Amino acid sequence: MTDFSTITACGECCTGCPKKLDGRCPGCIEADGHVPEWAESGRCKVHACTRDHHVPFCGLCPEFPCAELPSLISWNPDIVEQMTTLRNEYRRIVDIVGDNYFGKWDKTRTACRGIVIRDNRILLSYETVTGQWMLPGGGLEGSEDERTCCIREVAEETGFLIRPTECVMEIDEYYEDFKWVNRYFFGEMTGETAVHLTEREKEVGMEPRWLPLDEIIRIFSEHAAYTDKDEMRRGMYLREYTALSRLCGGVSSGRQVILLNGPSSSGKSTLAKELQVLIKAQKSVNCEVVSIDDFMETNPMETIYEDDVYAVSGDLCERALEILGSGSDVIIDHVITSERIFRQLKEMLYAYPLRMVHITCPPEILREREQARGDRCPGSAESSAAYLYPRDGYDLTVDTGAKSPRENALSIIEKVLYC
Repeated sequence: MTDFSTITACGECCTGCPKKLDGRCPGCIEADGHVPEWAESGRCKVHACTRDHHVPFCGLCPEFPCAELPSLISWNPDIVEQMTTLRNEYRRIVDIVGDNYFGKWDKTRTACRGIVIRDNRILLSYETVTGQWMLPGGGLEGSEDERTCCIREVAEETGFLIRPTECVMEIDEYYEDFKWVNRYFFGEMTGETAVHLTEREKEVGMEPRWLPLDEIIRIFSEHAAYTDKDEMRRGMYLREYTALSRLCGGVSSGRQVILLNGPSSSGKSTLAKELQVLIKAQKSVNCEVVSIDDFMETNPMETIYEDDVYAVSGDLCERALEILGSGSDVIIDHVITSERIFRQLKEMLYAYPLRMVHITCPPEILREREQARGDRCPGSAESSAAYLYPRDGYDLTVDTGAKSPRENALSIIEKVLYC
């Protein structure tokens, strides 16, 4: 998985670059595009261009690939292919081309759609007159940003307020001379409000419905049945089928994620192993442990910073997704110390139920364990306890200083899992 916080405007990565490592270059990202080896002002033209277009790298620009691109990045003859790959990974872009596409488009429309999950069911908009289903959403208005658009559209169609993630997938549809851009967001429900339907939505009897994923997939999988009958519905059903089948495989799989979040040296690893054994023995459920320590290169003489954890936390989530896809549950042993690390984990694993367990331990025991293990910078355990995120909202809190790993594992099973 690419860490896009390290990708420069021209699609390169500063990490590991000899010039960056030996101090000859401060790095395009850190130096805001000003590096000594660039001529004249020292300002990288590619970096300046992406800043002007408010995108982190060239491939995300609305004008990509523009006529100036070959001259701006002349040293890379494969720049369009490289940027396209990065863009597709960044936004998970999927193209759907209709039979009636003219081969080029000169009109575009961008819509934002919310995937809202509650009790293993997904929120849909249903037209009672036409019998048509769709994910709630609609087009951007004026200078509205995408997340605001998603919030507004879901609220207007269904009456539910949501807190959307960042965009998790983009599906671009091409029909006649039109490009329809559809951006998908997972949404966490935060409340309810009044429904505000358009006149057309009132005419077709639009109303919110909650359906299990399996039933939704079956409905949208019949998109081919509308070929030559209803091109709009065929395209819409293909689009929604593509998005849900790729993003929401865990909703109906029965698999779940158990997050053990606590400071370094708090006994999470021992607890995770005990919990794994008990789940297998009592519930006959296979469970694999994924620990942040497996992705970190630690040095007892160096402090571990939040940036270090964030740089590899995405890889941890990718590994968890592989395990979940193979049919096993996952226990994640983590030290989350910021909102962005927590948000990344929730967004990448959104299709699976997340059971959150807060691991605590008295400071004096943390110090003793840290000293005994000898592989951590002194004070790192207490520091990670002070910055642990989130502070609340857990399904259960356990104290590894007060109870044994087996006692705490039994509490997790009885009060949080499979109950």
